[in-house]
Amino acid sequence: MFIAFFLVPLAWGVITLLRAGAAHGVPDCPGLQLGEDGDAPGPMRQGYTCALDYNVHGGDSTGTATYDQLKYAQEVKRGDLLGQGLLYTLYGTAGTAATVIAIRKRADD
Repeated sequence: MFIAFFLVPLAWGVITLLRAGAAHGVPDCPGLQLGEDGDAPGPMRQGYTCALDYNVHGGDSTGTATYDQLKYAQEVKRGDLLGQGLLYTLYGTAGTAATVIAIRKRADD
């Protein structure tokens, strides 16, 4: 029964590690993406900007980010996910192992 306290964090740690592995490649623009000539192109590339927040009434961007800024934010997020995933995975593994050992010792007595 107590093993469930450690299997859930173990599963969450593995999922978080998988999310960290998927956080690479071309960064996503969470707002309106603009190319060098002002159009809305496909994938984000060098020289493109991203309007993070867009005012529909006035048509102005209230915050923008460059490709390099979005790429850096993606790397920071990936590092955070790796750290969290490792922590949860280690906690879940250690707790599961300790619980299994304790249950086996009690069964032997």
